[in-house]
Formats: sequence, C-alpha cells, structure tokens
Amino acid sequence: MIGEKTAEVRAFWDSQRAALGIDTESYQASTFADVRFATYHDELLELVAAGKKRATAHLQLDFERNDIRRRGVGDYWVVVNSESRPRYLIRITDVDVRPFNQVAQSFAEREGEGDSSLDYWRNVHREYFELQCAEWGVPWSEDLLTVCEGFELLAVAPAG
Repeated sequence: MIGEKTAEVRAFWDSQRAALGIDTESYQASTFADVRFATYHDELLELVAAGKKRATAHLQLDFERNDIRRRGVGDYWVVVNSESRPRYLIRITDVDVRPFNQVAQSFAEREGEGDSSLDYWRNVHREYFELQCAEWGVPWSEDLLTVCEGFELLAVAPAG
C-alpha cells in the first residue's frame, strides 16, 4: 500500500465527509497494493466501479513494515490510483485475520479478481506477497497472517 494525503485527496475526503455527514476526521489514503509489485493496480480499481470487488487483502507484515495502523470495522479509506489521485471513498465493513493458506473461497469471491476462484486468488496473491517478502528480506510462508478486509463503496471521485 502506498499513498499520501495530498491536497486533492484531502479535498475529496472533505467534500465526501460533508456530503455523507461523516463525523470523524480520521481516514487513511493509499492504493490497494504496492504498484511496484502490482502493475495491474488500476485495473483492480475498475473492478470496484463494476461492483465486483468488495474486499481486499494484505499481509499483516505490510502494516507492520510500513508503520500503518491496521484498519478496523467502520474506518474510512480514500483509495487512490497509481498516480496517488483519489478514486473512491470506502468504509471497512469487516476484518478477518488468518493464515494465507486458510483464506476461504467466500473471501476470494468478494475480492472479485480473475474468475473469483480461490485458486486464482491464491496464485495472484502468493505471487504478490512473495515479491513483498523478498523486498523485506522475509521468507515467504503459506501461514503468514493475511488481513482480509471487506468494504462498502461510499463515493466515487470525479474524473479529472
């Protein structure tokens, strides 16, 4: 996950916060994935627009290594594209932390990637997580904790 609260991100957050009556000032701003390892990141954003993607997953290590507070139910997240421009405001609806090899088919379906099968999910995420682990100098293991986040789409940023 990469991203920052640029002026454009803050303006989108402020406008949506007012429009939706959100009473907190707290939100995160980042991509779904590190675009160095997921060159297809912006394609994932299109799955959100199509209503197919309503979940995402990260290694627990991603939060720890990047000193990012792990999101919880009710947290707001401005998802940005690979150019750090705001695309969506989402709210986390559920969080489940489990070993990679115990992620269920039902979660893969909610992620909505590829054919939405668990095999597809495991192959794509294993490849991505292996690249992250190599970058961090951490051995890949099928039992690494995976943070599975469900979300609801609240707002779409205007094209710009």
